[in-house]
Amino acid sequence: MVEFLYPYSFFLLVFLIMFFRKDMKYNINPKLIANKYSTKLKKIFLAIGYILLVISLARPVTDKKEINTHMNIKKVALALDISRSMLASDVYPNRLTFAKNKMKQFIDKFNGDIAIMAFSDTAFLVSPYTTDKNTLKYLLNNIDTSYITSTGTDFQNLIDTAKNLGYKDLVVFSDGGDVKKLDTQGINLYVLLIGNKPSPIKTKNGFLMNNGKMVLVGINKNIANFTKFTKIAITGDSDINSLISQNFQKEVNNKKIVVYKELFIYPLALGLIFLFMAFYSLPKKILPLFLLFTIQAKAGMLDWYTLNQAKEAYNHGNYKQSYQLYSKIDNDEAKYNEANSLYKMKKYKEALKLYSEIKDKKLKEKTLYNEGNCLAKIGEINEAIKKYEEALKINPNDKDAKYNLELLKKHKKKKQNNNQNKKKNSKNNNKQKDNKNNKKKNNNSNSNKKQQKQNKSKEKKQNKDSKKQQKNNHNKQKTNPKKLNQKVDKQNKLKKFKNKNIKKPNNQTKPIQIKPTNNNQIFNKIKSQTLMVPLSKGESKNEW
Repeated sequence: MVEFLYPYSFFLLVFLIMFFRKDMKYNINPKLIANKYSTKLKKIFLAIGYILLVISLARPVTDKKEINTHMNIKKVALALDISRSMLASDVYPNRLTFAKNKMKQFIDKFNGDIAIMAFSDTAFLVSPYTTDKNTLKYLLNNIDTSYITSTGTDFQNLIDTAKNLGYKDLVVFSDGGDVKKLDTQGINLYVLLIGNKPSPIKTKNGFLMNNGKMVLVGINKNIANFTKFTKIAITGDSDINSLISQNFQKEVNNKKIVVYKELFIYPLALGLIFLFMAFYSLPKKILPLFLLFTIQAKAGMLDWYTLNQAKEAYNHGNYKQSYQLYSKIDNDEAKYNEANSLYKMKKYKEALKLYSEIKDKKLKEKTLYNEGNCLAKIGEINEAIKKYEEALKINPNDKDAKYNLELLKKHKKKKQNNNQNKKKNSKNNNKQKDNKNNKKKNNNSNSNKKQQKQNKSKEKKQNKDSKKQQKNNHNKQKTNPKKLNQKVDKQNKLKKFKNKNIKKPNNQTKPIQIKPTNNNQIFNKIKSQTLMVPLSKGESKNEW
């Protein structure tokens, strides 16, 4: 639904009504109109152009909605002691460098605006409130011993300077100086004491001396009487964590912001076209082409708004909406961000296609890197390695690409070693099976040979016995032939009966069935490791 932010702009149409009243006389200078015979048409163009400009002034919008925003409004100022006592080396390498490192830890962990001050006998501002952590660290690194102008430490001057700058929370990184009294009214003072024991101060010529004696500086724990938080700094980050958690909890400011899509550019562009046509004449053949060109040009006039909406959706994790918005714009930068949205949605194949269609040389290294990520995610390790290598040819200093390349190569070696081990194990299993089969075959063949020998020996004995009986029968037959014939018949019957029951040995042995071993099943149960690679690089920083 279209709404107007400034609807009272429509009162300007009263002047148009007055202009077209019948009883009102109006004259148009014929020099302004090229064709005297199209005066009425020119007036109509003028009226349409005027109406469109009024509509543009009324600010038409659509998709109007409210969004809740959560903003961290916490602010803190950090102060670094740069007096000569900070050159003591009781902490490595000295108190000043140790204090800088502690301040960097605070900058990394604190979410909010940070200002930096430095002080000795006087205080000065290094950086006003900012959320740019890289700039703060850069300025901090460039504070060196050349800033040190005196041996004294004036805490009261620091507090007064902070008050004048409007600071309320002040965190001081110092050895405590020689503070005895402090007026901290109107400011919250927090101190992280740097140092642990009395130590000499190193100079270019050795150590700082006073009346022939070496000057030793310790830490002033009495400053805790004037602060809300005091702690001795230690290695690690537990002291910074306790400082932030106990004193600087997140202060969130909830606000509702109205967002909408601006449409004023459309009536403005059309109104200017009609005004142009009202005061100038164009050939009839050129006019349609001119209108077509203006319509096409108008289509890209709101690309800036679409890009803003797409970027906000991407930053808030709404990758589906950012993909839909980026797909409406036809250029390589938008296509790159469209592919990034698909990547975040884990649609790696679709993202890979879009990355491959990008032809912009400026985005070549990034697209190759992200193509490598997509290929790694879908398991095409060899292709991913090639993409990372191509990306490193363009930008050899890309740490992410180097890391991913080494990771994939290690993964590939592990996979090859696993395959080789599988082959070796399978060969060993096959050899064991063959050995078992051969042993069983040998055992069967030996047993068959023994049976054959036993059967042959039995047959020989039976043949001998039968011959002896025949001789005896023959001798007896002479004496009593009838009885002998009866005995011979009985013996023949017994032989037939025995021969029926005796089984002949078979020369063919049955194949032995070997059950499959479980070694191959163990390898099938081993799961391949999932390859984790960093997420795709952020959207293009080019501004449209």
